[in-house]
Amino acid sequence: MIQRIRLAITVAMAIVGPILWSGTGALAAGMGAVTIKSLLGQPLAAEIELVTRDKRELESLSAQIAPSDTHRRANIPYLGVALGLRATIQTSKDGRSFIRVESLKPVNETTLRLLIELSGPGTNAVREYALLLEPPEMRAR
Repeated sequence: MIQRIRLAITVAMAIVGPILWSGTGALAAGMGAVTIKSLLGQPLAAEIELVTRDKRELESLSAQIAPSDTHRRANIPYLGVALGLRATIQTSKDGRSFIRVESLKPVNETTLRLLIELSGPGTNAVREYALLLEPPEMRAR
């Protein structure tokens, strides 16, 4: 049940996730689906798919939790400081690029909304993600 809800949220965000602003011209890179690696009560660990036309673009891209004023304009609570959130671009051993979103402090709410900002030459995008964190007892099943 939780997996279906998580999939529905991910699909909905991929289809209608708001881009609050974009740079001039077409976006050269973008953000895709999110995979949550942590559980409720743990520090957040999530990976957001990074979509690029050319792997060389990765060198010039940066990702961050969008600033508090951007969250405020979108009517989304800013939790970056409270949870110690950070976003970094990483590449897995198999060559897959993603944005790693982590918190220093445990997340004790089942849902977490946040805005991720991706910027670089030809790319200036902000996307909302709604994360649903499972309690540890649900993962054990």
